[in-house]
Amino acid sequence: MAGKVVVSQFTGAFAKLNGTTDINATRADIIRSLLTVGYPNRKKAIRKVGLWRARMLSAMAYGYLDRKLRTTEYFRNLEQTEKVGVSFLLGQAFTHWFAQDRMDIEFLLHVAGFESTTWGTSTAAASAKTGASPPSPKSRPDFIGMKKAEKHVFESKGRIRRPPQTAVAKALGQVSALRAINGTQPATRCATFFMLKASGAEGQVVDPEGDATGVELKFDEWEMITKAYAFFLDGENSELPDAAGEGYVGRQIDDGVFFAIDKKVLSAASGQGLPVSASERQQRRDEVFDILAHRASHYRERRTEDVSPGPDGTLLIDRRPGGIRPRRKKA
Repeated sequence: MAGKVVVSQFTGAFAKLNGTTDINATRADIIRSLLTVGYPNRKKAIRKVGLWRARMLSAMAYGYLDRKLRTTEYFRNLEQTEKVGVSFLLGQAFTHWFAQDRMDIEFLLHVAGFESTTWGTSTAAASAKTGASPPSPKSRPDFIGMKKAEKHVFESKGRIRRPPQTAVAKALGQVSALRAINGTQPATRCATFFMLKASGAEGQVVDPEGDATGVELKFDEWEMITKAYAFFLDGENSELPDAAGEGYVGRQIDDGVFFAIDKKVLSAASGQGLPVSASERQQRRDEVFDILAHRASHYRERRTEDVSPGPDGTLLIDRRPGGIRPRRKKA
């Protein structure tokens, strides 16, 4: 097994998540999440760091995690400051995996960079969740999750050690700062911690109850969908040489590693021109969600150790053999 995740204080329909369960993610899942979360604009990323960004993220998961998501000796020998940066990115990937796998949330993105994003103001101070530190006036959570009829808030932390209570309180304070998303109270406000260890990953996800005060976030939900698929909308796609990719298009991002999207989803996200009116954008948004719901079982059937299908219609195939080569013992 890849490790355990401890979930606590969820209520209502999400109370069934509470408890300790196995992390059933594969390394291919984590690579797909790394490529999906945290980078809403591929063009800007390329201008800043170059075309090698996708390959770098894939290589990072391959080099720092083995197939059971245990840290490699190479990771454990990194300098502390480098471990912090790697843990941050992998923590985001594990949070994305949890949102999709355990909460059935198709999209999880950092909305601060959206053109349509506006943060409202509140005359009342944000009421923190139980056990949270009061959030600062400018505090903003990391990610917004979107299902068809729900919105969720996530604060993501990647670490190599268990978080102290002060860190948990701060994260809960950050998710408490958001009162509503597009006029609707978030279904959950989650503080997530994932620790990278030699024995396997460990997760801690908390969603205690709290008053719905603070600021309101507004953004265009169609923009979120186009940002989520920016990797494919902004580049050239082709048929995959791997049989597991039938019905998908995409490209090779590393030797033996392919990132792809369901043709039907890509057609819905890119076709018919740019929707202008609010009703058109809502209709296109609903069309994408309807396709994802209709093809959900089809996606799940694709899953293997090396093939990671997402509920958002994306697919990661990793055909690289083995893992990090062990060091030769000196004679």
